[in-house]
Amino acid sequence: MSAAYLGYSFDIHGGGMDLMFPHHENEIAQSCAACRESNVSYWVHNGFVTVDSEKMSKSLGNFFTIRQVIELYHPLALRLFLMGTHYRSSINYSGALLESAECIFYIYQTLNDCEDVLKQQDRTSLKNSVPQDIANCGDKFYDDFVVSNLNFR
Repeated sequence: MSAAYLGYSFDIHGGGMDLMFPHHENEIAQSCAACRESNVSYWVHNGFVTVDSEKMSKSLGNFFTIRQVIELYHPLALRLFLMGTHYRSSINYSGALLESAECIFYIYQTLNDCEDVLKQQDRTSLKNSVPQDIANCGDKFYDDFVVSNLNFR
């Protein structure tokens, strides 16, 4: 079947870690018998996705598609969540972990937006305005402190 779609040799073949033996080993034996060599350069086996420490599966009813997940969370937050685990390790699907990844994504996005705005500003006007703003901020805190202490007595 793979030869029909990919040709007789291809670089990467993958599947879940549960397919290493005997499924993929049998595929290697069959391809060696048919082609005199393995037709795959690299075999990769991913860990399971779990939900509450139980393997995610349709039969258990704890299954989510990528489309369903990105309706709830930003796609880049999902990417960040997935990158937090090595591909061969199991990953626990958790709304709380995805929300944390989404918060980190929004912080990152906010910093990028700030950087974009600052790049558009004139550097000389920024240098002149920042010290005055800082001085005004310090004066405001001092005034509030003095007033609150006067009211305390």
